[in-house]
Amino acid sequence: MNDAQSPAPSENSIPDNQQLVQLQEEAAATASAPDLRERVRELTARTLHQRRMSLNDIREIVGAITSGVGSGLTSRGGEIKEGLKQAVAGLDDAVGSAAQAASYTLQEAAAQGKAFKDNELKASLEQLRDLETQIVDTLKQTASQSGGKLKDELDSLSEHLKNSGTRTGERVREALQQLASGVKASSEAGRAGLSESASTATERLSQVASGILEALSDSLKRQSERLRS
Repeated sequence: MNDAQSPAPSENSIPDNQQLVQLQEEAAATASAPDLRERVRELTARTLHQRRMSLNDIREIVGAITSGVGSGLTSRGGEIKEGLKQAVAGLDDAVGSAAQAASYTLQEAAAQGKAFKDNELKASLEQLRDLETQIVDTLKQTASQSGGKLKDELDSLSEHLKNSGTRTGERVREALQQLASGVKASSEAGRAGLSESASTATERLSQVASGILEALSDSLKRQSERLRS
């Protein structure tokens, strides 16, 4: 089963300490790799696909990988700014891909007539929407638990991403827009050939996704106004 495609809170499995310690150690080992971004991307993707960890565990995943890479870079000595930047970019790549896959799964489920409870569907879409905030907040939290140059660089990186946005945020917004428009189009074009349950599911998914998008748009507008002030 692909945990990256199961965003619903009801399917959440809290990772245990052993998992996180192992993940942190693997992340530390990537610090010496010349292709750090790709190594971290692969580690993050593997964590989401092959282990009992999902997008619901994103704070734990980001925290373990970031602190692990930071520890590895610090012990290696030398410049850590570029290393952290590459590591977070790789993590961002993997989470963005997983979020996009999760949105496709929701759309496919709706097309097949799967019934959604409004609260569960809304929670799933909001969980996708909030991934960017969780990534940035966790980087900030990891910085507060660090010291010296590592703390300074993590603070700077989290602030930069807060203002400029992440690749995950971009892909989530694109996915939600496609989700809202795609399921609506599918419902309208195939209404005559769809079962009543499939038609209802796609229409409901479109309505909820559109509501999430509207709230997200307002949030982005307020953020843009704050940055200009």
